[in-house]
Amino acid sequence: MADTEQTDKPGKKDRKTPKKKRTARKIAGFVVLGALVVVLGAGAWAAKTGIEMYRQTDLSKLAQEPPMPLRIYDVNKELITELTNSRMEYVPYSAFPKALTDAIVAVEDSRFYEHDGIDYKGLSRALFTNVKNGEVVQGGSTITQQLAKVKLFSSEQTFERKINEAVAALKIENNYGKEQILELYLNYIYYGRGAWGIERASQIYFGKKTQELTLAEAALLAGLPKSPNAYSPLNNPDKAKERRDLVLGMMASQGKITAEQRDLAQNEPIKLTENTSLSASNKYPTYVDYVIQETLDKTKMSEQEILSAGLEIYTNLDPKVQDAAEAVYRDKKNFPGDKGGLQSSVVVLDAKTGAVKGLVGSRSETKEFRAFNYATQLQRQPGSTIKPVVVYTPALLAGFKPGDLINDVETEFAGGYKPNNYGHRFHGWVTMEEALAQSYNVPAVAMMKEVGIEKALAFGRKAGLPLEDDDRVYGLALGGMKYGTSPLVMAQAYTMYANGGSLAHAYAVTQVKDRNGNVILEQKTKTERVIDADTAYTMSEMLQKVITEGSGRNARLNRDVAGKTGTTQLPDVAEFRTSSGGVIDGSKDAWFVGYTPELVTAVWVGYPVTNREHYLTTGGDKLPAAIFQKIMSQALKGQPVTAFKAPRGYRLAGGKIQRINGESGKAYAAVDSGERRSGSRTRTEDSTAGEPPVTPPPSPSQTPADGTITAPGGEATPAAGIGSPPPKDGTGGVKPPVAGKEPPEGTEKPSGETTPPPSPGVKPPKGETAPTASAQPTAKPPAPAKQEEGGAARSGVSASRQSPVPSSSPAGEEAAVGN
Repeated sequence: MADTEQTDKPGKKDRKTPKKKRTARKIAGFVVLGALVVVLGAGAWAAKTGIEMYRQTDLSKLAQEPPMPLRIYDVNKELITELTNSRMEYVPYSAFPKALTDAIVAVEDSRFYEHDGIDYKGLSRALFTNVKNGEVVQGGSTITQQLAKVKLFSSEQTFERKINEAVAALKIENNYGKEQILELYLNYIYYGRGAWGIERASQIYFGKKTQELTLAEAALLAGLPKSPNAYSPLNNPDKAKERRDLVLGMMASQGKITAEQRDLAQNEPIKLTENTSLSASNKYPTYVDYVIQETLDKTKMSEQEILSAGLEIYTNLDPKVQDAAEAVYRDKKNFPGDKGGLQSSVVVLDAKTGAVKGLVGSRSETKEFRAFNYATQLQRQPGSTIKPVVVYTPALLAGFKPGDLINDVETEFAGGYKPNNYGHRFHGWVTMEEALAQSYNVPAVAMMKEVGIEKALAFGRKAGLPLEDDDRVYGLALGGMKYGTSPLVMAQAYTMYANGGSLAHAYAVTQVKDRNGNVILEQKTKTERVIDADTAYTMSEMLQKVITEGSGRNARLNRDVAGKTGTTQLPDVAEFRTSSGGVIDGSKDAWFVGYTPELVTAVWVGYPVTNREHYLTTGGDKLPAAIFQKIMSQALKGQPVTAFKAPRGYRLAGGKIQRINGESGKAYAAVDSGERRSGSRTRTEDSTAGEPPVTPPPSPSQTPADGTITAPGGEATPAAGIGSPPPKDGTGGVKPPVAGKEPPEGTEKPSGETTPPPSPGVKPPKGETAPTASAQPTAKPPAPAKQEEGGAARSGVSASRQSPVPSSSPAGEEAAVGN
């Protein structure tokens, strides 16, 4: 029987309480009492700590000048430039138009005049919204807290910093009035384009003083502090307008302006001053711009912090290389045919390390701070400069040889895609080496088909090209990319040839130190093996013939040089058609990517906006190749002449000559069911004037008596005569764009958008990795022999280097311009 307790109180029945329940109640009481003690103790500790933090918060920095300047150094640790926000022009609160203060309060802190530094209601609302969305979509910081962050603390995202920021906000509110807080905030906040403070922002964007701002202008500037780059009216005018209109809408909903004022301001176009930025006080502004961008990407610091925290940034800039590039770009004579606004850019990398030794991102005479950089942010189709990467290197890896033959005849590939050559000329059987040197279109597409689009796409990504799934088309062989690429990315890709098969990742910044000398970022050379050394050397041998015998003759130097030209033609639309209905003789983009054993250089030339009044009358074989030659001549002046060296154990492999594109009776490019049937995105091709030498058909000893030829894999296929009509595949599909034409409207991003930063790419899909081939010899062309059926004997391409002469071929209407 359990122990019980009796009660003898009058008028009550006896109650018996089990001892276990009594014990439980006592324990519960002790727990509650303990919890109260803990809570009260924690509260007391928190109060004591908060008071101590409040007392120790130093507000003296609010009255100080802006922080230390940014210093940038070259590879020799010599100072390049000093950038600082001391250019800020402080203006008093009385100079602020009411529209400006109303706008900044509406968008940044609608309860600014109601709280004492911390908006508990707004904080709760932001917390609820963020929990509901599962991510941070709304901030709870007040204008006072933002001022504390900018002037008193770093932007480090820690809980401790948030607490300090909140305590400091309370103290600021107790020591400064609301107008004083707004005055400090608007004078010290960053608005992008190198502008600190509202006065500089007003001058840079609108060319006027703060007090002269209109309602629409004030709303635009008020919307910038959240993300100055993303909402920049120069780089992203559409987003800037959306942000401005949002601010105006918030002002109206909060009763600061009427609906009529909102509508009038939202309909007002954004009119920026022509002088939209502060001139950088340095000789190499576009290189410095890229250094800042790379530091932004690598440190995750804000632009404002980088420019005002007293950092020291050490770079790979080589003054000799950079000065050579700057000198060429300053001389207008180096850019003949400029119809007004012609742009160009160049990147020079160390072939072994990927160090950015030189970079010019624009031809603009007014060097705007952090303006669009055509060397790193460009997204344009690279034309035939892509052929070595996605066609001929994968072909070598798959076992093909420079002397293998490709039939350059009119060919209809899957989906009705029929690439064309310059001048509508076809050249019959040509070696793979000659097809690259003369930049013939059909052989490039045929070889890509033979190797496989998947392998081409996978290797292009591995080489760092920003290829999309939508680039799985035959036009990729000719540079047809959905979004395009930049000179920096192309130069990086070509380092694998100059560096014995190892891709050298491009980088400009070597080290970043804070104001106290602490290293906060350090970068060293990063290389990645993407092909074997024999394949890299064989590609260099082939690409040297582009310079000595092919489309790149204008790039020749007094030393070994290899490279590839590229050109994209004008789109086949009404704006560019002649009275006879053809496309005018012109180009959209011109490229040259070349290298010596020491340096890899990529050059692009084009107009920001191509139209009937602004288009190129040159190709990659002329202007870009000539720019490359002038820069490299000076950059390498005085350096020992070196040659491309064959790898140890390099052996010229023999073997039966393989033939590509020799089938008949069906469309050659009828693809496997796993491959996508699609057409080209661009029409790009390079060639030189006159009839280039071609390879003759094989001798009887090379062609089996039954008229078949041996294809890769050992399958025998019927031989096709030169000039045989293109077979039909019977698909009845819609015919894709002709090679070299622009993609449909909307498939190419505007050139003002950023480029993704260089990437190592991805490895080929499982089962797609091509075998590594030993270096293959340049096959000697067979001697003139009995004419094949449907063909004619032709003179062969000499394996010896010829004395190069400049190419001067005109552009054709249906094929890419000569480059």
